[in-house]
Amino acid sequence: MRLTMLGTGHALATKCYNACFALQDDGAMGKAPGRTFLVDAGGGNGILTQLERAGIDWHSIHDLFVTHTHVDHLLGSVWILRVVCYGMECGNYQGEFHFWGNGDVVAAADKLAHMLLRPSESAFIDKRVFLHAVEEGDAAQILGRPVTFFDIHSTGSAKQFGFTMEYAPGKVFACSGDEPLTSENFLHVEGAAWLVHEAYCRHADIERYNPHPIHHGTVREACATAEQLGVENLVLYHTEDDDLAHRKDRYLAEGCSVYGGNLHVPDDLETFELLQTFA
Repeated sequence: MRLTMLGTGHALATKCYNACFALQDDGAMGKAPGRTFLVDAGGGNGILTQLERAGIDWHSIHDLFVTHTHVDHLLGSVWILRVVCYGMECGNYQGEFHFWGNGDVVAAADKLAHMLLRPSESAFIDKRVFLHAVEEGDAAQILGRPVTFFDIHSTGSAKQFGFTMEYAPGKVFACSGDEPLTSENFLHVEGAAWLVHEAYCRHADIERYNPHPIHHGTVREACATAEQLGVENLVLYHTEDDDLAHRKDRYLAEGCSVYGGNLHVPDDLETFELLQTFA
């Protein structure tokens, strides 16, 4: 199983893309080879460029999960729906497409699709394109593996969900959405092999960026939570720093002061093998 970070950044970023990523099956153990699970889709058709740069064929995407309705996570999904429905219309997209999100996400995506897609494209919705409104604890099979969705109990303006996936026996991948984990979510993530978690800035820069009023957290806070929960690998995204050249070193230095696992501050398009063993 491979994780590709399609971008890090925030809604107004210009030098780095929005926070979304892809999970790809490597075909091991006969599980759904060649399929892609896309998580969030950015704010526009730039998602198609990022997929191309990452070498990910959009024909392989059969599942998309959108964490919440903010524009930098939701609007790119319209472009994914468009290429998928167009591919179905042309006969070069095989099988079904499943869109997952909480009720607010699904309602918004459905409305946008019927407003913006051609009727011949939107006609595939409910026929081969299925929109699934998930609730706390709902389960699904994605990439042939069990997935559980959970409400992150957002303190912001949009209802927001995360998910866990058991990608190998006893190995759990978790995405906590776009806000800090709280104690209400700990049970979902505790002991995860991999956790993708937001970190808006270093704790050392908290007065400069003031992340808490906008419902975000710091590197130190995210890493302290991962340490408490026994997470093996922590991937920080949604990072903000105008000194991009030194961001990674600074984030790693602060995070490793409170976290003893494997800490990753990815560049755009960086990939990780989830079963890789680190020295």
